[in-house]
Amino acid sequence: MVRTLPGAVEFSFEDPHAFRVQILACGPGGRERVWEMTPAGGGRWIASLRLAVGPAERFDFRYLVDERFWALDAGTRTIVRDAEGHCRSRVGEGPTLARA
Repeated sequence: MVRTLPGAVEFSFEDPHAFRVQILACGPGGRERVWEMTPAGGGRWIASLRLAVGPAERFDFRYLVDERFWALDAGTRTIVRDAEGHCRSRVGEGPTLARA
């Protein structure tokens, strides 16, 4: 699940069997970034990133679990495909086609 705040985005992902969860994102200009999530107990993973998202900005991402499989965010309403055809969850309201 994702919650947007002024200047920040909070991420929460649940997998009781995961040992490591990362956020792989495609930001402005198609630049890829990776952030580590922190275990919060009970199989929940969290991260808070300083990002501005809104009508003109967007943030396309997916979760990498245990460096083995990808997961989308269950709470985001928009899923997009990048230039390679990979699905990503979207936060914000920027253009509808992500470029990774």
